[in-house]
Amino acid sequence: MFTKKYPLTSSGVDEKMYDLYQKDDSQVELEADYVEDNFFDWIINTFTLTEDQIIYLYSLGLEFALKNGQVLAYCFRHRLEVTLTKGDLAQRSSKFIRREENVSATSEPGQDDVVAGGVNYFIS
Repeated sequence: MFTKKYPLTSSGVDEKMYDLYQKDDSQVELEADYVEDNFFDWIINTFTLTEDQIIYLYSLGLEFALKNGQVLAYCFRHRLEVTLTKGDLAQRSSKFIRREENVSATSEPGQDDVVAGGVNYFIS
């Protein structure tokens, strides 16, 4: 599943999502299950992180991991857009991560749901 690590940058996330969505549905489902059940491990195994970034990641807590694992798994399963925007380090007074979701689902009897949109992570 993890043959390559990506930089934790906008282009690194774009490349990861492109590579993931080139896989067949069963492989995407395996990765969705993994991120949902092991969010921190998935991030660490997917992206090149410094020791300080790993410490910061764990400091965000279990609730952060559970919610974001669910959000990413849903995006993966529906092949929705996942992006990363990084703020200017010189402009920040504190470090934070904000998740912005823009997902719509249309349901009709007897038909598959039509799901569109995605999620953007903003890191200050």
